[in-house]
Amino acid sequence: MEIFSKETLFLNVLNGLTEKLNFKSSDLVFLNYDFSNEKIADLMNVLSEKQIKRINISRTEFEKIVSSIKLNLKAVHSICQLLIGCFISEERFLAVFDDKARDS
Repeated sequence: MEIFSKETLFLNVLNGLTEKLNFKSSDLVFLNYDFSNEKIADLMNVLSEKQIKRINISRTEFEKIVSSIKLNLKAVHSICQLLIGCFISEERFLAVFDDKARDS
């Protein structure tokens, strides 16, 4: 990504606004870490299936799922913490993340 491309500038503005407003958005995390439509759909399918079956997972299990979907992802731990916080804030997949995943 170029330093001053429209996409980079746009993401910088969005990140600044969400930080000032203390707003959490999984969509913005996906944009920041360049998840493709296919990878997002794969992750959402896994989480939706677990939500329907009311299967909760730990942070470590979530990291393994994300790593298997988006290979060679750096900073998986941090990205997963962001996603869990966003999903909880968005009230999505609440049956999936156990207390340890929420508190990490």
